[in-house]
Amino acid sequence: QKEAPLPAAADLAGLRERITAIERGGGARRHGRRETGTRAPVRLGPAAIDQALPGGGIMRGAVHEVGGAAADLGAATGFAAVLAGRAAGPRGTVLWCTRGNDLHGPGLAVFGLDMSRLVMVRAEKSGNALWVAEEALRAGLAAVVGETPLDPVAGRRLELAARANGSLYLLLQRYRQADGVVPAETRWRIAAVPGRPLPGGAPGRARWQLALTRCRAGMPRQWTVEWCHETHRFTLVAALAHRSPQAG
Repeated sequence: QKEAPLPAAADLAGLRERITAIERGGGARRHGRRETGTRAPVRLGPAAIDQALPGGGIMRGAVHEVGGAAADLGAATGFAAVLAGRAAGPRGTVLWCTRGNDLHGPGLAVFGLDMSRLVMVRAEKSGNALWVAEEALRAGLAAVVGETPLDPVAGRRLELAARANGSLYLLLQRYRQADGVVPAETRWRIAAVPGRPLPGGAPGRARWQLALTRCRAGMPRQWTVEWCHETHRFTLVAALAHRSPQAG
């Protein structure tokens, strides 16, 4: 089946205008240069996790893969939103390129992703989605989240584009793809686990199992964390910390 043609010039111009409007409030570039220029890693918060990652956090200028079982898609999406929001900070821009129409943008705010810094693009065709993602990385956006499966060639192109400006590319595995295809710096498998209920039986804070199944210059690890929607912080559930993905 043939791919749809790439977005028209008018569509591209409209996307650039939206990004420029965001950046006027303190965005990624001024006078052709990155405003922040930071290559500092994106930290998750708990020292046990950050210290297990080379460089002390999620490295910028690289591709990182986030996924999970079908039942844990919400948890994986939330984790990707946390990383994207922290990569952008108060001044950067996040582009989220989705292939469907079931992603609720405002719902990402509970994971610390500022809606005023988010640009959402829906691209049904994989060629269009990859083109938009690569252009956004080359433009120097702080983070790009893509949901399109990658082959080694596309993955390498996005890796080079991310490296050029110190941007973060997050491949959200909403569509099944075999492990090992993407040259990812880290590969995460996220699963929701039962949390502590509030008084009266109301649902408590979200708890996730973070399985780091691949890490360049690092070792596979596994942690269970609790996410606080009010403070936008992770807390390590100590009783299950420091276990490998194979344990238990």
